Amino acid sequence: MHYKIYIIPFLFCLTISIKGQESKFSDSLKVREIIITGNFVTSNRVIFREMDFKVNDVILREEVEYKKQTSINNLTKTSLFNFVEIDIKETQGNSLSITVNLTERWFIWPNFYLNQTDRNFSEWWRTKDLAKLEYGIGLKINNFRGTGETLILNYHIGNFTKYELDYRGIYIDKAKRHSLSLYASYSAQNILTWNIESNKEDVLKASHKLLKSTVLSITYSYRKGYFNTHSLVFGYTDFKLADTILYLNPSYFGLNKHEQRYFNLEYVFTRDTRDSRIYPKTGYLIGAVINRRGLGILPDEYNAVDLNVQLYSYWKLRKRLFLASGIWYASNFTDKYAFLSQTGLGYLQFVRGYEYYAVKGNNALLFKSLVKYELLPMKVINLNIWPIRKLHQFNRVPLEIYANLFFDAGYVSDEFETYKIYDNTLVNKMMYGTGAGIDFITYYDKVLRLDYSFNALGERGLFIHWKAAIR
Repeated sequence: MHYKIYIIPFLFCLTISIKGQESKFSDSLKVREIIITGNFVTSNRVIFREMDFKVNDVILREEVEYKKQTSINNLTKTSLFNFVEIDIKETQGNSLSITVNLTERWFIWPNFYLNQTDRNFSEWWRTKDLAKLEYGIGLKINNFRGTGETLILNYHIGNFTKYELDYRGIYIDKAKRHSLSLYASYSAQNILTWNIESNKEDVLKASHKLLKSTVLSITYSYRKGYFNTHSLVFGYTDFKLADTILYLNPSYFGLNKHEQRYFNLEYVFTRDTRDSRIYPKTGYLIGAVINRRGLGILPDEYNAVDLNVQLYSYWKLRKRLFLASGIWYASNFTDKYAFLSQTGLGYLQFVRGYEYYAVKGNNALLFKSLVKYELLPMKVINLNIWPIRKLHQFNRVPLEIYANLFFDAGYVSDEFETYKIYDNTLVNKMMYGTGAGIDFITYYDKVLRLDYSFNALGERGLFIHWKAAIR
């Protein structure tokens, strides 16, 4: 009799287990087919590399939406497509039919180059100095050979002469995990910042070349999954300085040096889960760069170690409301002061409200934050003005508009204390900026940002930028 008492709960548990397995299998779906449309240039292999679905994959029903959104984000971040749409249908036998509808970008662009050489556009707009414009011609081929490679050839003339070859993303394996990039440039400029005094740049304009530079590099990158990328860069840099600048600033390259040259070895790690590289709204970015300049190959080689770290996070708080914040840190480790090699704020990175100031030192720390509201969700404007099929992509123009409130804080330190000599009062001092802005995002990842900022100096103003504030 006792065995009957024990067998009843055993059979009950077994029944529950079997039902659980049945439920699990009934929630499983098999990817039967993946159909790709609209890729006239891009190879299917590049597209499949970015998708979180594979033919014959067995996935849970609850995972389908997540994998769909991950695939859309990954394809969007390649910058190969203007529009990415994925349609998923469940067919008989718990199977999935997936259709990927793509609108490719135009990949071949002749470059008629016009840009300003100031630290940022707002600084140039304040003076509108036409001498600081650089212009030129070139050719940019995105998605070269249909494999996601980028080939750039540039020739800049005027006060900033530059010859440039940039060939990126050359995959060397079928799985597209390993790639190489090649870069070579020569530049020479007639306008040069030779010092910073009272938090402003001292700029010299001359009829002859003040600084010449040659840069060569080869980059190996490894990307196994969707989010992590490891890169190793081996390069050579050679700077040559005119006597005019050496007289004004003997420490431009280091004490009384006409030339700074070195081989360098650089490691770059990136983990990027953002929904977009150009204007992210969700996900996070972790980036770290360590660069050893001077490998003991050349006599009198410049020696330093540069460190750069960035941590940015993006959240959707509720419908149409988003939050973003993050930190950026840079440091230059060297025993000898060299003006050119210092890091700082006021260049590619700055506290909003301090666009007109340049702050240099050995270490720089920047905190940025904003909350933004979606005034206009993505609206596609259909123009219908291009009858040619290959130009149909230009008939659909996307537009998004966001309003935001922001707060930034930054700090730059200088262990050599050169800032004291030139009255650079923003070094070793906290900088704060706050304000409101409006962002416009449209075709081909173009961003127009208008910020009205207040800083800790009691100054205020409207500033124009051409990229997202935190990216």
